[in-house]
Amino acid sequence: MAVVETTTIRVRRRTQKRLAHEAKEAGMSVVEMVDATVDLWEEQRLLDSMDESYRKYGDEIHEEMKGWLEMPLDGPTDGR
Repeated sequence: MAVVETTTIRVRRRTQKRLAHEAKEAGMSVVEMVDATVDLWEEQRLLDSMDESYRKYGDEIHEEMKGWLEMPLDGPTDGR
């Protein structure tokens, strides 16, 4: 197994116990649990951003996509 460089982070004792419990339940180390948690946090932020954009521009996106769906599969027919 490869050695992974780590560092120490300060968390509340209650948080450390929760991390240890959840890591054990998931069959992973606390380091892996922290990595997975940060990954999920980043993914959620991306999804939230996409959701916000869709709420803001959804009608425009929908109209543009309708145009794509109406386009012939062999490309535009206007001579381009």
